[in-house]
Amino acid sequence: MTIQIIEYLRYIILEKMDKIEKNKTIELLRHSVNEMSDIMLDIFIEWKEKQSTTPSDSECMAESMYQMMVCKAKSVLLMSGGISLLSESNICIADPSNIYPVLRSMLEMNIIFRCIYASSINDTERELLLKIWKIRGNNNLIKIPKSELNEDEQEEQLAKFEENEELRKSIRSLMRELSLSQSVRGSIENWIKDGDASLKGFKFEHPEHSSSITSFCALSFSDAAKDITQTSFTYPHFCAHSHPSYLGVEHFWKMYNLKAEDDFMKEILEGAFVYLARFMEDFCKYKETYRTFYKAKENRINNLMRRLLQN
Repeated sequence: MTIQIIEYLRYIILEKMDKIEKNKTIELLRHSVNEMSDIMLDIFIEWKEKQSTTPSDSECMAESMYQMMVCKAKSVLLMSGGISLLSESNICIADPSNIYPVLRSMLEMNIIFRCIYASSINDTERELLLKIWKIRGNNNLIKIPKSELNEDEQEEQLAKFEENEELRKSIRSLMRELSLSQSVRGSIENWIKDGDASLKGFKFEHPEHSSSITSFCALSFSDAAKDITQTSFTYPHFCAHSHPSYLGVEHFWKMYNLKAEDDFMKEILEGAFVYLARFMEDFCKYKETYRTFYKAKENRINNLMRRLLQN
């Protein structure tokens, strides 16, 4: 047997071994994301069963975000099983490029929840931030030309316009309850008058161990994501796969031509796991009553994390 053939066989064997190890890692990650989302839902159900009061609108929004995070994680899991390109074939291929938009939405949900609910230190701050978020959401409908809307839609548009006017009045009232500098007041006033609908991470900045407000921030998702991902690369990377960018298409080509799809899938599943964990941590900051139920499951969560770190 020639040296070339021996080397080729060695290459094939090593490639197969590497593929087996990657498959093991991906299956472990899929199991971990599934278990973490199950734990997250279990805690939520147990916590809700002990709640005796009707949740406010603000609390309903927070709880909806929580449940949406679980749904998004389950969608990532389902999609990570691969797709069949031929209806009569049982062979599935990994398709990371179409999962990135869901993963990006998990990160965005983390950002919005952290800014509104976890970073605010009292109900007044939280309500003010929530109302700004609502104004931005209503602007999506308000900015559409009337000529493009039917009669019912025009009525809804008018209702949203009037609602925004009431929200601005309410925000100004809430500002009077907070100790704000003229600069901070001016910044908030500018943002609530702005007709833009793009999402931002609005939050108050506080000195460490102090309730005083030093500034009002309007963070881009790219900047706000650094607080969760610890890098400035992650959010733009997800966006590249969520839009028809050159980089996203180039990565798609490389995935299959360089057999790198498993590396991308590993990144996706690791991200989904981390964002679930971060969201639960932030929910503990938001609701002290939730923390007790989280603590009861903390050993299971820590065991999952240890298992991943060991691999």
